[in-house]
Amino acid sequence: MMKIAFIHNRFPAGGAERITIDIARYLHDVGGYEVYVYAARVDQSLLTCEIEECLKIRVIPSQVLPSRRTAAVERLMVSDGIDVLVQVGKSLPGIDGIRQRTGCKTVIACHGEPFWQRHVIMHRRQKGFIRRMMWHLWNRRRFQDGTLAMKMAKERTMRDYALNDAYTVLCESYRNEVIETLGLDAADAHIYAIENAERVIEDVCYAKENVVLFCGRFENWSKRVDRLLRIWAKVEPIIPDWRLVLVGDGRDGKMLRSLASELKLERVSFEGMHRDVTGYYRKASIVCLTSETEGWPLALTEGQAQGCIGVAFGVTSGIREILGGDCGFVVPPYDEAGFAATIVKVASMDEDELMRIRMNGVRKRSGYAPEVIAEKWKTLFDTLVSR
Repeated sequence: MMKIAFIHNRFPAGGAERITIDIARYLHDVGGYEVYVYAARVDQSLLTCEIEECLKIRVIPSQVLPSRRTAAVERLMVSDGIDVLVQVGKSLPGIDGIRQRTGCKTVIACHGEPFWQRHVIMHRRQKGFIRRMMWHLWNRRRFQDGTLAMKMAKERTMRDYALNDAYTVLCESYRNEVIETLGLDAADAHIYAIENAERVIEDVCYAKENVVLFCGRFENWSKRVDRLLRIWAKVEPIIPDWRLVLVGDGRDGKMLRSLASELKLERVSFEGMHRDVTGYYRKASIVCLTSETEGWPLALTEGQAQGCIGVAFGVTSGIREILGGDCGFVVPPYDEAGFAATIVKVASMDEDELMRIRMNGVRKRSGYAPEVIAEKWKTLFDTLVSR
């Protein structure tokens, strides 16, 4: 019996967490595997019998020093007899020591774009009064063009790569990007491209309403929903029979509602947070993302699987891969006028053209069915343990 553990900050809400559940379900059905989740915060209200049947959950300390948290994880690994540890996002402090003492194989699962750390570094430098003052008085010139942040992100990625047995990214273009940027030998690099899974929808609704949809967190440093509201201010007078629906919430929700009022938007609805957004995808004609950065956005892939047409800024090769092949529309990064024009273009297309693009997206997503992606993870686990 092979035993695999995934480390999450919180569980089970979130895209990466959904992928873990899909992998666990598949391995449970295949047999011969046990999946554990080590999480600092567990939302019991979101746990279902199906989730608890296919994996075991262990709570790890959150408000403690990193060294104590690592020690707690190691104790659990020894107690559970873990063969493979999957760290979501970044390495545990002291992971090299854990590998030596336990003989466990370790994996980094990068569910964002490569070198995602640079965006976090830039954001944290400007967060809070004291950090903003330090930014302007000390670090402004060093960080303002992002060069130093990228250097730090490369160093962290190289460290994570060197300390672990495998490093996974979300598509082949990301793998090539990491190999080239870090100067690795492509033939020997232990970097694996494994896409995020998307569940196949048997009864796709193609009878769409005139709805432009956003589903996600209201966090302006990353999702930049403020851009979408400004774009909608350009679009709303041109397509008067369409409306914008925003599903989600977050720290910037109040600010975004105020911005919608300032822009005098009339056909925008804030729907709040919903556990199940299937009904929104079934109705929406267009799903939009105006993010600063994205890895492999589930909002786009979930929308495609439900027959929505995706429109997004082409900030990463992941987005371009999702929407490529005549499956949606990629707008040059941060071109709000171009984004507005694209929405109007889609809204003005005839039904035959819309149906062709919708069906292209649905067919593309079927290639990322959970069992297809989970089999790639199974192959990776089997390969690591057999070494």
